[in-house]
Amino acid sequence: MYIHSIHISREDKEKVAQRLTVEVTQPALAEAYDRIDHLSTLAKDWDGHGALPISFRVLKNIKSVLMISQNSDWEHWMIAPDTNATIDLESEKTGAVISLGAYEYSYFAKVNGERLGESHIDFKPEAFLELMRKLG
Repeated sequence: MYIHSIHISREDKEKVAQRLTVEVTQPALAEAYDRIDHLSTLAKDWDGHGALPISFRVLKNIKSVLMISQNSDWEHWMIAPDTNATIDLESEKTGAVISLGAYEYSYFAKVNGERLGESHIDFKPEAFLELMRKLG
């Protein structure tokens, strides 16, 4: 008989506890975490047409946004993979789209009848979340 022991650091225990709390108390945020977990499993050619898997850096970026988010921040956002290893967020409420890459993001939105958009914005989690809140 073999006995395996697993040593979990205090930091890992805190992360697991935080994740379990999110899943129980914040359904939109938990759904976003689950969606990102699913996207991390996509392999090369996941669409049958040569799509790239989501890059590790993009996954790290979106998770850093999730860590500072509130449940209400994710209530109207759909998360979708893009074929170029990035992630797209689309607001079900406003139709705004934010594309997140490894080091930059861009967005397109129509606000009060005016088309807004910007490309090649350096990624910073706080600024990204602020844009989500503005466009969402």
